[in-house]
Amino acid sequence: MMKTWILFFITLVPLISPQPLDHKFYLSVTQMDFDADNNRITAITRVFVDDLEETLQQRYDVQLALGTDREDAMASFYIARYVEQKLIVEMNNEPLKFSFAGFTYQNDQIVLLSEFSVIPSDEFEIKVTNALITDAYSEQQNLVHFRMNQKKQSEVLTKERPFFVVAL
Repeated sequence: MMKTWILFFITLVPLISPQPLDHKFYLSVTQMDFDADNNRITAITRVFVDDLEETLQQRYDVQLALGTDREDAMASFYIARYVEQKLIVEMNNEPLKFSFAGFTYQNDQIVLLSEFSVIPSDEFEIKVTNALITDAYSEQQNLVHFRMNQKKQSEVLTKERPFFVVAL
């Protein structure tokens, strides 16, 4: 079931046309979907492989060789650890339980799959923080699309403004 879900969203949510590895902009795109029936928020995040690799190298002093046949066996551990610290969802000022579902590669991007367990509530305030890559690249922009109840809110987050409150 999870593999079907992953494949469906990877093909459904295109980010941007493939760019050469030597890019001049720093952008990630995250699609978040609130699934009230299953009490979860799913997140699919696309970032450039070289940006994530440089960030992990600076933060953890590791050479992971992401997306190559020399990829370090600890890559998933470091990626999950980093994403859990930088992609945060809070409900009513309480952080939601994070679960890293895995990753895959598409061209020069890495697609990160995460879930957050939602605590059922009649009234809630959702706060989304996405500070991915901003520690390595101050010009990083993280575009977040949040869908809930067939409505969508999109926000561009930066190092100076790493979070927003969902207003749907």
